[in-house]
Amino acid sequence: MKEKGAIAIIPIKGMITSEESAFGLMTASTEVISDIEEAEKKRKIKAVIFEINSPGGTPFASKEIATCIENMDKPAIAWVREHAASGAYWVASACDEIVADELSTVGSIGVMSIRPDIGELMKKFGIDVETLKTGIYKGLGLPYEKSTEEERELMKKELDEIQDSFLSAIVKNRGLDMNDAKVKDLSTGKVYLGREAKEVGLIDHLGGRDLAIRIAKERSGIKKEKIIDYSERRRKGLLRRVMEDMMR
Repeated sequence: MKEKGAIAIIPIKGMITSEESAFGLMTASTEVISDIEEAEKKRKIKAVIFEINSPGGTPFASKEIATCIENMDKPAIAWVREHAASGAYWVASACDEIVADELSTVGSIGVMSIRPDIGELMKKFGIDVETLKTGIYKGLGLPYEKSTEEERELMKKELDEIQDSFLSAIVKNRGLDMNDAKVKDLSTGKVYLGREAKEVGLIDHLGGRDLAIRIAKERSGIKKEKIIDYSERRRKGLLRRVMEDMMR
């Protein structure tokens, strides 16, 4: 058994997006993937813990991170803090094992689309909008035009396709049976507290940071660990970017 080694803790907090946002209010898939690639290259890092506290995010960004985790050579452990819902659970499911507190909320396996309808409000202010378009679906989703039945059916079909990809990934990653009645319950978008999540197979262990570290040590075969927290690295990077912007 190896005597010493490092364990990287990579944070996934806030909404998951495909690009970085100002002031670190969200987690960008590009940032997480960069951290993963770096951790994979460093020989001293023997395992990676993903500290997850996120309500989810865009399907593309969530899938992008999950796929990167699936392709990792080093052990990957998900440590869920307050919540890992929707796309964030997709990410967690890609890890080798999932640790969550009994009061953590996980699941919410579903997809939704929100489209505000401000057409009537604009009319009250005397605002008229004329839209010229070259295709019948070009203006799909415009907030000042009511969707037709055909457009709603098209959007629903897209959501169903994303949901199928989402659910299939969870079933595969967690070793579930697609024909199991439990899986049908999972697809309702329900959220589960830790204990119930463990009963239905969404997580593996009830616990926190210490347990996640212990599992990472066991899977990587080290006795004494050094923790490399990527949160601090990101804070320093954010501060540097802010200072650079101020100097321009």
